Amino acid sequence: MTKNIVVVGAGFAGVLTTKKLAKRFKSNSDVTITLIDRHSYFTYLTQLHEVATERVQPDAIQYDLQHLFNHNKNVKLVTDSITQVDKDNKVVTGENGQYPFDSLVISMGGEPNDFGTPGVKENGYTLWSMEDAIRLRTHLDDIVRQGASETDPAKRQAALTIVVCGSGFTGAETIGELIDYKKILAKRYRIDVNEIKVILVEASPTIIKMLDRTNAAHAEKYIKANGIEVRASSAITKVNADSVEIKEQDPISTNTLIWTAGVKTNHIVDEFGIEAGRGGRLVTNKYLQATGFEDQSIYVAGDDANATEEGAERAVPQTAQEAEFESYVVAHNVSEDINGSQSYEAFKDKNMGFMVSFGYRYGIAQVFGKRIRGWFATAMKHGGNLLYFGRIRSGYAMWKYLMNEIFKTKNKRTVLGSNTATNTNVLWTLPLRLFFGLGLFFDGMSNMGGTAGWMTTLSPTMGTIELILGILIFFGLATWCANFLVILGFLFLVHTWPASWILFVAFALLNGSGRTFGLDIWFVPWLQRTWSKSRYGTPKSIYRQK
Repeated sequence: MTKNIVVVGAGFAGVLTTKKLAKRFKSNSDVTITLIDRHSYFTYLTQLHEVATERVQPDAIQYDLQHLFNHNKNVKLVTDSITQVDKDNKVVTGENGQYPFDSLVISMGGEPNDFGTPGVKENGYTLWSMEDAIRLRTHLDDIVRQGASETDPAKRQAALTIVVCGSGFTGAETIGELIDYKKILAKRYRIDVNEIKVILVEASPTIIKMLDRTNAAHAEKYIKANGIEVRASSAITKVNADSVEIKEQDPISTNTLIWTAGVKTNHIVDEFGIEAGRGGRLVTNKYLQATGFEDQSIYVAGDDANATEEGAERAVPQTAQEAEFESYVVAHNVSEDINGSQSYEAFKDKNMGFMVSFGYRYGIAQVFGKRIRGWFATAMKHGGNLLYFGRIRSGYAMWKYLMNEIFKTKNKRTVLGSNTATNTNVLWTLPLRLFFGLGLFFDGMSNMGGTAGWMTTLSPTMGTIELILGILIFFGLATWCANFLVILGFLFLVHTWPASWILFVAFALLNGSGRTFGLDIWFVPWLQRTWSKSRYGTPKSIYRQK
């Protein structure tokens, strides 16, 4: 009899849990895992601030679920918004269908917590979804453009003042990106960068509380040195369209309030009838089973879970790192339920520390009790992101991340700066490609006739290969592969210093030179589409239950 595992929510916890379950039941055709999310893609939420400030494009942090799970044949993808959980009959109901389960994992993520502050929903900008990031991105560009052409001093100041409320992970990293982004906006709209004023407002006496006080002091010094005004012990009491009111202080005139002050459980989870704790987080036992519904095999992970290590006084913070640790426990315990062995694993907080990036080049990390600051901390943050993709076993995600974060980032906003982000015009290598292609062609002809050429005398067979590579390079067809083969041929067959220039030319032509007046302008896109479809299937905007 087929058993159904349903995972609701394709966030950090949902994706990793599904991957672990798919691996555990890879050889068991009687177990099906259904992953349900309102989107057909996984959003890397911890990079939303990069989208909001134009460091990367929106699709850079969207990873299609078909690409992530195409090789997991026991995983079904469903695009639906879940509205109800019938715990007695073990059925999940969505807007487009019903999904029976033997085991259920709830990992629907969180949403901003405005703590009832008037005007936040109407006049503020949050940063908790792709829609939020795009909305804020559009607003920041529009409001600075308007402010640049405004002649009334008061209105101009309000338009060019950006207030960020909250100095947690999201708030701190948003501030860091704004340090760089305001320079871009100022240049774009031809104004003095000092006219764009950014203010960090924090209700607590200290900022960035997840860091120790030494690191927090360094972070505060850095952001102040980059023109950010910091206001601690400043509780926002109301958000208006053109101002922010602060308790016992004068209001701040602004058209932009970015609210990053807190997170709570997704409001839909409130309707599931499961006991909730602080911030609406669902109460679980030490095995991350929903309290009161252990017999129904209902588990909670990620921001929805009030996950608490046995003996601890407080639940772990709602971070991506904790979501990953919870995923391992949930995947193991669900497997035990399905197998009927019930040898459960208790949740343990294995927090390794925190890494906070303040823009693309400066970061602060506290890892294994060590303090790390500056460029290396930012590099470690990238390493942490890549580690998650390694855990879900996705080379596609790793490659996409590296391309968008290191090689294709606009304005050189990468951890390696202009060293990797500079895009050159491949048109300038066209004469070199034509010359090199013709040279290889005639050199191959010479070798076929037994006459020494550029690469010394080779066999007629090697001469034929050289001739073919020359034709491919000249006409710009599979140019990268052809030049790579030239490099291999030189390294393993030639080894002569007078011919070493061939090696460097071939390296230079690996830059995609075949796409300029070459056949690769058609061949490479076709190859990418064909290879992607065969390996990952066809991505869709909506995945239906089969």
